Amino acid sequence: MQPGVTFYGKGFGHGLGMSQYGAQGWATGAGGVPPLEAEAIILKYYQGTQLLNIDLGRGALRVLLSQPTSASPYRCGSIPYFDDSIANVISNAGFRVLNDGAANALIGTAAANVTWQIAARSGNVQVWNQATVTKVYDGPGPVVLVPTDAAQPIRFAEKGLYRGNYKFSNLGNTLRVVNYVSYDDYVRGVVPYEMPREWHIEAYKAQAYAARTFAYSKYAGGTRDFDVKDDQSDQCYGGVTGETAITDQAAAATAGKVIAYDGAPIRAYFASSSGGHTMGDGCWGNNVRQVGGTYQCGPSQPYLQPAPDPTDLAVTQPNPNRNASWTVSFTSAQIRDAIIRYRNVDIGSLQSVDVSNRVPVTVGHAISIRFRGSNAAVDLPAGTFLRTYLGLRSTMVRLNPF
Repeated sequence: MQPGVTFYGKGFGHGLGMSQYGAQGWATGAGGVPPLEAEAIILKYYQGTQLLNIDLGRGALRVLLSQPTSASPYRCGSIPYFDDSIANVISNAGFRVLNDGAANALIGTAAANVTWQIAARSGNVQVWNQATVTKVYDGPGPVVLVPTDAAQPIRFAEKGLYRGNYKFSNLGNTLRVVNYVSYDDYVRGVVPYEMPREWHIEAYKAQAYAARTFAYSKYAGGTRDFDVKDDQSDQCYGGVTGETAITDQAAAATAGKVIAYDGAPIRAYFASSSGGHTMGDGCWGNNVRQVGGTYQCGPSQPYLQPAPDPTDLAVTQPNPNRNASWTVSFTSAQIRDAIIRYRNVDIGSLQSVDVSNRVPVTVGHAISIRFRGSNAAVDLPAGTFLRTYLGLRSTMVRLNPF
């Protein structure tokens, strides 16, 4: 009987695409590598790609700001979770309220610094002028809010300050709120939440390219009323509240550009830390398949091949990678219970653990993990079991220090 197991790990996140700590390392010359500009950093993580101009004819990006976005476990720090039936809105320059359900007919115009209220009640959307406590609309909607001056965005008091327009609709007598925003303004509201403060401008620029591209690749057309959520299930987006001078500079320097492969925008995955080696997307999620009693990776996109990521662990400026090395221990009973919860198999007393199924074998992330017990043996996909059921930070794990 084995009393338990200690996992020695590196990194944080799924390990696909760009490592944020690695990007900071490349930008600052960590470990003695020549410092790189953002465009060269992008090529390190998305092999064989080019930068292309976005299609402006597509229109604004649609970001879901209301439930279920921002719900645990995808919350982004200080970004509030909104699942209410009432929203209070105000702007320094005022705004127009339009009836999206009636060819954008004008419902009313809010004066500067006057709060209006949007409510979901009795299946309808209601609009109230709080200055006069007057209901100016009660109907199916949706209603759209357009700032009088684009440089003076509308504050959604229960959520934050966001550039662009808002669309409010009634969804089961809660408000569904979608922010219509340009891709570049969206990036301004993403980069400060996705990377720490006081990082290098070239790292911020690399993040701006990746963030804009990820959002661009999520365009949903008419299949749903939003393209991305504002939380970690897509990208953290906090609007104007988090904007800083240097991250705005990064957004401006990369404006209108997305990462493409063979002429088509890619899905620009990124994560906090790769643990020293990135993972191909064929080794992630449903692309991993059980074959012959174990798990194997499917084919990876040519621009998301596994690759060494030395600066991810070597970065020191302004601080070292806090996830460069970690350990987590479990008792035999904890492992047994987790396997029952995941697979409904009781392995009995834990006897051995095997994490040798890795890609690449000697240096890569675990693809599956085999547990042998007194009752049974199971081979489980590492991404789901280690990160979801055991709560480990990444799948870059070993059973001994490395």
